[in-house]
Order: sequence, then structure tokens, then C-alpha cells
Amino acid sequence: EVATILSNLAALLKATNREVEAEPLMRRALIIDEEAYGPDHPNVATRLNNLAGLLQNTNRLDEAEPLMHRNVKIFLKFTHTTGHQHPNLMAAINNFSIFLQAMGRTEEQVRNTIAELRSPYEMDSD
Repeated sequence: EVATILSNLAALLKATNREVEAEPLMRRALIIDEEAYGPDHPNVATRLNNLAGLLQNTNRLDEAEPLMHRNVKIFLKFTHTTGHQHPNLMAAINNFSIFLQAMGRTEEQVRNTIAELRSPYEMDSD
């Protein structure tokens, strides 16, 4: 599939410190998956995570934060809708928590942000 090929090439470029070349490929893969699967599909969450990681590596934290937020939200919605925890949910929450701390948020602010994310899906913090 085209999105996977673009994403793999972008990952290779990112791994060789060619983030400027990788970014448009990641963005295109995200658009393709959003159009193919819809905005709340786990594949879209994976693309969001990859792009957020690149943005984080290039110190564009304000751009990365909403992507990571949306990534977690997709996995929460999947878990709520299916009744089965998505295998990437806890990693997404953990990564977002670490990211928020790196942005200077206090532990309490991080806990509150995660609790607010979980709340509409009737999920406890633990």
C-alpha cells in the first residue's frame, strides 16, 4: 500500500537525519490513511505518532502536541467502541505523558490531561 511505502521511506530518511525530506512523506501517508480508513482508525493514529515523533525531534513541540493528543484519543475511542483495549493504547498514553513532562508540565497537569482524555470514554486512570 502506498501509505506504508511512504511511511517506511520517511522512517529511513528520519533515521539518516533527513527529517526535512521525511516530513512531507509522513504527511502524505497520514492523508492517504485518513482518506482510506477514516479519521479515527488505528492506522491513522500510527501515522500521527510517527509525524509527532519527527516534529518532536526537530523541536517543534507545539506542532507535535495535538498530534500526540489525537493519537491517544483514537486508541481510547477504539478501546471504548470495541470493548477491547488496543495494544498500542498504554504506550500512546505513556509516550504522551512523557512528552507533556518534557514540555514542562507538572505531574499533576499531566495526570489531569490524561484523565480528561479518558473521561469521555469512561476509562479510569489506572
